[in-house]
Amino acid sequence: MKNSGFKNEKDLLNALHEKKYIQINSNLQKLIAQSFKNYSGIILCKQEAGTNKSDLLISIGEESHTYSVKKGSGNSIHQEPIDEFIDYLTKEYKLAQKTAKNLQRFIWADGTIDGTGNIENRISSKKFKKRNPKAIKEIQNFFDGIKKPLLRRFLVNGVHSHSSAEFIYYGTPKKGIVCKSEDVLTWLATHDSKATLHIGKLSFQAWNRNLKGKRKAEKKRGVIQLKWGGLKKDIKKIAKINLGKLQEIDFVKELNKKERLEYWTTLGLDLRVHHAIRVKYTKFGKLQHKKVWAKADAFIAKGFVPKAYLDEKDFFLNEDDMKKFNLTAVEESGISIKQVDSHSYQIVKMSPSSFEKLFGSNILAAGASVYYKKKKHLLRNKSVLEGWDITEEEFFNYYSNIMNKKVGSVVNPNCQKCLKKIKRYAKKEIHKKVKESPYISKLLFMGIENFEEPFTAPWLYEGEVFRKNSVMPFSVTTGSGRSRGSFSIVLKPK
Repeated sequence: MKNSGFKNEKDLLNALHEKKYIQINSNLQKLIAQSFKNYSGIILCKQEAGTNKSDLLISIGEESHTYSVKKGSGNSIHQEPIDEFIDYLTKEYKLAQKTAKNLQRFIWADGTIDGTGNIENRISSKKFKKRNPKAIKEIQNFFDGIKKPLLRRFLVNGVHSHSSAEFIYYGTPKKGIVCKSEDVLTWLATHDSKATLHIGKLSFQAWNRNLKGKRKAEKKRGVIQLKWGGLKKDIKKIAKINLGKLQEIDFVKELNKKERLEYWTTLGLDLRVHHAIRVKYTKFGKLQHKKVWAKADAFIAKGFVPKAYLDEKDFFLNEDDMKKFNLTAVEESGISIKQVDSHSYQIVKMSPSSFEKLFGSNILAAGASVYYKKKKHLLRNKSVLEGWDITEEEFFNYYSNIMNKKVGSVVNPNCQKCLKKIKRYAKKEIHKKVKESPYISKLLFMGIENFEEPFTAPWLYEGEVFRKNSVMPFSVTTGSGRSRGSFSIVLKPK
């Protein structure tokens, strides 16, 4: 780690050690609150030395947690000699000798398995892949079968570590983000890097191929390196998901404590026999025709739950508890729970099949998705029409009639102004159809007619206000995957 990394750890230590919760800044209060169950005592903090994956150990009373601290744009996660890594894979996962040799050849990149080849024979990873596509596929298939334990070794447990990291903290004492290591591992395992070889979102590469044979870089050969491209951006995404979960859990607890009587008055339910239940499992969506997350994050159920059990669970109940005590769900009691400071969430995201089912055709979605600003992006409009399953003939005929002028191309720079008008028209028309159709608006905003009860969301908790859900002001936009060929129409709060 660079000196700035050690200094950042020291700064965090100094800002936390022997302080009380009320004495530390709001950022560090959030760090402690998201990690500890009880934080009323004196905070003790110390650096973890040597090869440990955890950088800081923080304790309050008898409770302690470990943290791996990240900072800046540096995204190297792990380094290890290739021979040590192969020994580990052979011992733990019965790595085939053929795959082991391919791994060695990939890392040394000089035609040998031990780095004894000539400098002029050294090649880049791209050239290696081009020349050895079967070897790359074989290695990748092996990695894909064990990526979760490998990610744990690289990011959390380490190789010679005596202290694993329970949390990942990205930032400084003044500003940062904390995530549970398990949540980070799950996210990394379900996303892939575009590197030649990857383990989930981490790229797997040689630390330094030293293609030109520089003397100082030679010691870096024969070492694997795992890098996390986009670490800062990804950590924010993971944290946002986790904060949403925390918000849901906290609100369910608050309802079950029965201290805010106005919430139960708003619901019009007897708080003595009703309880809040957090939705734990995905539900069948008629529009999507598969199991997805329902509109309701929580709902109300009727029945008896022992006070001792509520105390033991800190007033948190989910669908498993509902089944345990044979509670009865209250229809139309579903609650959509939003983060306190979130205003950029998605109200709904519609795929091509969902949009077509709801609007009868994808012609408006295709129009709303076209590129027009940059000439170099106009060629992407071919894939836009294909993605929305709209032919050029359909597109030209429909929008020529709407624009009262002939539309003859989606890639010609002379059509940029026309494409701009088409995009604006399509977005306005989608907006209009959503607002004017009670069926569409209730389905998209509250899940009514899409999910069975009690998984619709006629209630909303947002900005610490609990109220009836409604069609709020919204904007129509395209999903973030458009440039990658994943097309969707998204509604967001305006």
